[in-house]
Amino acid sequence: MTRRAAVHVHVVSKDGTRRQWLTPGDEVPSWARLDARNLRDAEAEDGAPPSSPSQVGEPSRSGRGSGLEAWRSFAESHGVGLDSDMSRDDVIAACERAGVVSAEG
Repeated sequence: MTRRAAVHVHVVSKDGTRRQWLTPGDEVPSWARLDARNLRDAEAEDGAPPSSPSQVGEPSRSGRGSGLEAWRSFAESHGVGLDSDMSRDDVIAACERAGVVSAEG
């Protein structure tokens, strides 16, 4: 599957020896790790999910990157069952019940 950047992003290899700027639409190098929020949805392009669950980090609970789509993508990548009419808070609660994220006090 070809992963492509959805936003302008600077990637650095795990060992710090490789660095590269990506613009929207650029192919993501195999050594780079990006979470789902920074990837273009490749499902429409090749039928495969955009990334594996191990690459999808927990979205923010407030501010940028905390919207319904980010949480829905995160939940689905971790196998959390969702209904189409769920709100963002409903999706977060479902993730908490499934043990995918911890409840914030």
